[in-house]
Amino acid sequence: MMLFTLYPVAYALYTSLHQVIVIFPVEPFVGLRNYREVVTSPYFRQALVNTLSFALVSTPLILIVGYGVARLLLARFIGRAVVRSVVILPWVLPGAISAVVWQWILHPSWGILNLLLYKAGIIDKYIPWLTDPDLARLSVVLAFVWTQFPLVAILFMAALTVIDPELYEAALIDGARAWQRFRYVTFPHLRPVTVVLAIYQSLVALTSYDLVYAMTAGGPGTATTLLSFQIWKETFTMMNFGTGSAVGFILVVLSLVFVLAIVKALPTALVERRA
Repeated sequence: MMLFTLYPVAYALYTSLHQVIVIFPVEPFVGLRNYREVVTSPYFRQALVNTLSFALVSTPLILIVGYGVARLLLARFIGRAVVRSVVILPWVLPGAISAVVWQWILHPSWGILNLLLYKAGIIDKYIPWLTDPDLARLSVVLAFVWTQFPLVAILFMAALTVIDPELYEAALIDGARAWQRFRYVTFPHLRPVTVVLAIYQSLVALTSYDLVYAMTAGGPGTATTLLSFQIWKETFTMMNFGTGSAVGFILVVLSLVFVLAIVKALPTALVERRA
């Protein structure tokens, strides 16, 4: 397993330090030149900002929505089993299919969202969700949250079911409010799985490609262009595997920074959980 993980990273590092262009027969060592070309490009800087904002906004939203849905699905209501089965669908659908669904929902002329908002009197004209830069960023975040929250909800449900109800009863007797019960009873039990989910979802967001590309192709302009798009452009459009690998290795380092920042809380969470 380590071979399948480390070899691609090592090869990407090797390629990023060489001039690897398809039409050239040799691959001379160029040091950090590929990295200089990449980081001085305005397209890379825009993609970096877009990727960071996409991950930093979508990851907390996924955790919050997932927790809310988990709480809802643990409640008793008619048809709960059916709802539990249906709620997993957004996660199992391929990204391209999810993109088609959201393009239909957000279409500026006949999209269902504009129709509902117009019928409700909230808007007086249809909104171009995917052609306005700010709205396009919001749209891809919402679509990404929709595709990812089911897994989070399922794992939160599993974690919530093992919390001893007597802890909540004791907290109620002590006069704890809802927020205090969440802070001192619920969250300490959820913290380990929350850390794991935060790591997983941040990595998925940082490397996201299919959903966003199928929805907006990185547009309008470069409004939703992510680093994953930049890797594809450098490698398969410019045919420069060196700069493409440089962007890829930068993304690896960025992912590692996210993981280290989140996992910093994991040892404390595990110790408290065992106690």
